[in-house]
Formats: sequence, structure tokens, C-alpha cells
Amino acid sequence: MFGDGMQKNELPLIIVCDDKDMVYANYLIQLIGQKDDAGDSIVGVEDDSVSAAIYTVKNYKDNLPQIPSTQHILFIGQTSVAKEQSKTIPDAFNKLGMHYGWLGKRAVLYVDDTTSDWMRLKDSKKHYTEFWQFSKDRGMTHPDALAEYAKKLSGGFVDKIMPVVVGAPKMLIDYNKTVNAVKAQQYKTLIKVFYEDGLRSFVEG
Repeated sequence: MFGDGMQKNELPLIIVCDDKDMVYANYLIQLIGQKDDAGDSIVGVEDDSVSAAIYTVKNYKDNLPQIPSTQHILFIGQTSVAKEQSKTIPDAFNKLGMHYGWLGKRAVLYVDDTTSDWMRLKDSKKHYTEFWQFSKDRGMTHPDALAEYAKKLSGGFVDKIMPVVVGAPKMLIDYNKTVNAVKAQQYKTLIKVFYEDGLRSFVEG
């Protein structure tokens, strides 16, 4: 896939992320490593055609002088280096706060910070349901994070749960946990979509 000109010490794909997003980088590597092709039908990238390594931001910065411009690099999350790259990289995918795109040998993949904003809206259930259905259509079923949170609130409000947390420390903690849980679901869905729809085009470019 990558041609015969690649140096033996050059990895086909470097994934750069911080510690909190390491789980998503590992998930992508797991998807890359699985045997999911059937005959001539290729899912994501061809089996055994891509290898990858995970770099922390510090690893990346420390090795930057030795990384050639021909090296494929994917930046996951909202780290400083990812944000710098994203300034000039157009979206190839932008849906429900999830983004990925690439330009040349550099790609970014991230969930934007609007999750906590739309979860405060009156129609938060509508936003989340749209995401949940999209994930299901892509073969991923997540626990219903809003339903779980609603159980913790008196009255079981779902459509209006977010404003309730104001002035209630425990509820605020639960709310923040719910926001993080939803964002984790978004990242897992986005990684799968990128693997299936975007990775092959990126690494072959």
C-alpha cells in the first residue's frame, strides 16, 4: 500500500495523542489489526497492510526533527499540536460534533467542545438521540448516557435535565461525568467511521 520507497525505520502511521485520549488511539490500532476483510471486500484498510505506533505529544515533539514530511501522522484529540494542524486541514467528515480530515500526510480527528453546550439545551435528548441512532447505523450501540443520568435526578426529567444541575454540586458532578461519557461515545464512533471511511484514503495519499 505504501510503496517500495519507504525506509525500513519509517512507520506507515504515527498516531499522536495525550494520555486521556490514548484509549481511542489503541482502539484504532485494534481495528487496524483485526482480520475483517472477506475475499475482495476490504473493510477499512487491507488486512496486514498498515502498521502504526502511538506517540504522546512529548514523544512527537522530541522526535519532530527526525520525522520526514513523507511520514503519515494522525493527531487525535484537542492537544496543542492537533489544534495547530487543524488550522489548515479541511474537514473530510463533520457530523454531530465529530470531525476528521487530512491534508497531505497529516490528519486530525477530534470531537469538538460543543457537547456540553448542546446537552444544556432543552432539546438535549433530540441531539443525543440523533447521535445514538447514527452510531447504531454504523454498527455501534452505546449505553443510553442520558437515561442513566436522568435516573439520578428527581422526577426523571430527560428533556430538561441539564438546567436542573445549577446549584447542586453532586448533580453537577454527575452532569460532568455524563458529558465525558457522551464524548467518549462520540470518539469511539468517530474512530470507527474514520477506520471504515477515511483511513485508507489518507494512508494511500
